[in-house]
Amino acid sequence: MVPAARIPAKAFGVVLLLASFSYGSMAFDAHPAAAATQGDQIAAFAASQANVPYCDGGGSINGPTNGGVVEAGCGPGVKGFDCVTLVMYAVYQATGIVLPSWGQPSGVGTFLAPQATIAADTAELLPGDAVFWGGSINGYSHSGIYAGNGNVWDAIGINQPVQMHTMTYLQSIYNYDGAMRFWSGGGTTSGGLVMPVVGMASTPDGLGYWLADSSGGVSPHGSAGNYGSMAGHPLNAPITHIVSTADGGGYWLVASDGGIFSFGDAPFYGSMGGKRLNAPVVDIAPTPDGWGYWLVGSDGGVFSFGDAEFYGSMGGHPLNGPIVGISTDDLTGGYWEVGSDGGIFCFEAPYLGSTGGMHLKRPVNGMASLASGLGYRFVASDGGVFAEGGAPFYGSMGGSPLNAPVVGMATDAATGGYWLVASDGGIFSFDAPFYGSG
Repeated sequence: MVPAARIPAKAFGVVLLLASFSYGSMAFDAHPAAAATQGDQIAAFAASQANVPYCDGGGSINGPTNGGVVEAGCGPGVKGFDCVTLVMYAVYQATGIVLPSWGQPSGVGTFLAPQATIAADTAELLPGDAVFWGGSINGYSHSGIYAGNGNVWDAIGINQPVQMHTMTYLQSIYNYDGAMRFWSGGGTTSGGLVMPVVGMASTPDGLGYWLADSSGGVSPHGSAGNYGSMAGHPLNAPITHIVSTADGGGYWLVASDGGIFSFGDAPFYGSMGGKRLNAPVVDIAPTPDGWGYWLVGSDGGVFSFGDAEFYGSMGGHPLNGPIVGISTDDLTGGYWEVGSDGGIFCFEAPYLGSTGGMHLKRPVNGMASLASGLGYRFVASDGGVFAEGGAPFYGSMGGSPLNAPVVGMATDAATGGYWLVASDGGIFSFDAPFYGSG
């Protein structure tokens, strides 16, 4: 089947009738064009902020902000980045990984140690690598995104906007601490997907599941049918999630720019592809009858298509952490949003518990609800699982060594158990059968 394309310009008026949404007032430029690797996408996101002002304490994973410090080039109302937040922004926009301020998460990413010379350092770097200077990898003074050819995108200091500097120039100011690669380098999983794997969806009968990678590849397992994918097709933005239709005869892929791709019996109801967004789209949830779907951005904004009712969103509201997932309440027809801190936001759906306000070792990055609507679970990047309401806890990977961060989960409707999936395609089963990995 030919995948449904981004909605054409002539149908724009129809989209406005179908889609309800709530976002703040600031609009970002569209995502950079398709790139060869996720590292290229990271570099492209850093480049997209060229000439944005330097603002000490300004910036976030969602874009430039005012840090509240009045200084040359960044007065009241001016929005910008500092060196740390520029890296956080570029990495998050392309990968969905939330980096902590002034620290690197262990178990996420590959450390590239300093070599004897800058020439040797440059030889092992790839575009999209985060480079650090002036101390140690966990106690640095400056950071940036490697752009290739010995160049770095950075926000270097007061009255100097985001611009490109050479590795040699930065070495004349700081000592080089090494780099972190928060992406796969274009490798493939054992099942042939291009890393990173970004999500999974289970069949309604629990007898199979699909895995999806950021390039749009789909890998079916168990009884899950192969209905096609975007593998080999150019994308304007990376795929962020996959979700199944109600009968398991198809699935939707959603990209970070809000583009929707439909396969099998999954209808196309519209998308945000080609529109200006405040924040990247991170997840999709279908309505209980399958005649519509919701998209959610990392700022909590919700877009409704088909028969999906708009019940509200967190768009425009202050958040302790970015929104990372959305799940449907099949009982009420409403939905939940979950933040990276495990905070839960309810819209025509009951509050059943959260970890908001608790200290988590790693950020939450996905959730799945029970078909009954009486509970939900969410998962952190270290594989820790949190079960709320009537959702049983059958175990987790929290505290266990992982080869790659966990990026999502799905419920086994047959057993009530669940699967976790890591960015390298690894599958962890809890009271659910194992049908193979990515």
